[in-house]
Amino acid sequence: MEQPDLKESCKKGVMSRIECGEVCPRSKTFFKTRECVVWLLWAVSVVVGALAVAVTFFVFTHRQYALYEATHENFFTFVVEVLPLIWIVVFGVMVLVAVYNLRHTKRGYKYPLWQIFGSSMVLSLAGGAALHLFGLGYSTDHMLGEKMDMYNSQEKIEQKMWQDPQEGRLLGRFEGPLPPPSMLMNFTDVSGDVWQVNVNELSPQERALVDEQATVRLLGAVSDESMMVFHSCGVFPWMFDKEMSREDMRAAREAFSMKVEGLKENAEHMALRMEGKVDEDGAFESPCGEIEPVRRMRRE
Repeated sequence: MEQPDLKESCKKGVMSRIECGEVCPRSKTFFKTRECVVWLLWAVSVVVGALAVAVTFFVFTHRQYALYEATHENFFTFVVEVLPLIWIVVFGVMVLVAVYNLRHTKRGYKYPLWQIFGSSMVLSLAGGAALHLFGLGYSTDHMLGEKMDMYNSQEKIEQKMWQDPQEGRLLGRFEGPLPPPSMLMNFTDVSGDVWQVNVNELSPQERALVDEQATVRLLGAVSDESMMVFHSCGVFPWMFDKEMSREDMRAAREAFSMKVEGLKENAEHMALRMEGKVDEDGAFESPCGEIEPVRRMRRE
């Protein structure tokens, strides 16, 4: 007898709340629509998280071949500057949003929190890896850098590091040789300044890169600041105007290492000659022996 009374009591309580306006009846369509919206928000959060992972993968893949010795004291300080903190934060936030949305689906409460969290993270990581393989990590970072002034893309970071004449770095294009008998070439940097660049110490491979008149990075020293004269010690391709393969990045990295090693040997020969010792290779004086990457390598 108690059970029917209990049901009747509950029924009357619910009806009383409805009559008082405390409970508003909803149609089945309302709940289905809300369920779809929650799932849509979950999917969007996973996709945005995957984009964050793709950009992060692009940065770490690209930066392991960076010429960091030319711009930083060590690899750690270089990584601190180029680390995509905004995307790491976005990834973390999107995972939390995905967990929250999935938790509020019709059956989401049945699953333990760690399982929901793990599945959302795995989906974002797997999706990010797939997007990176299709080049969307680079494309996203590059597009946001062009469309948003406040977004500090990897290309903008690299430009700031390499456009620093006082530190022996220039970024821009060779425009062609000056009239004879000059041995200099015109070079327009990304700031619009025109330099006269001495290219006598460049290798045949570097001269071929110069002749392409593509965007390049110059490593050297300012010879005459008032006359805008720059002594070039090395020329390296610009790696952010298109998606570069690992082979291209590895080749550029190896070329840089060989170049700096050669400059270090020349600097050591010059030091021997200044000490009055025999220098069988007959090295000549060059400002390239005093550029920071060479000095750093000699200290190691």
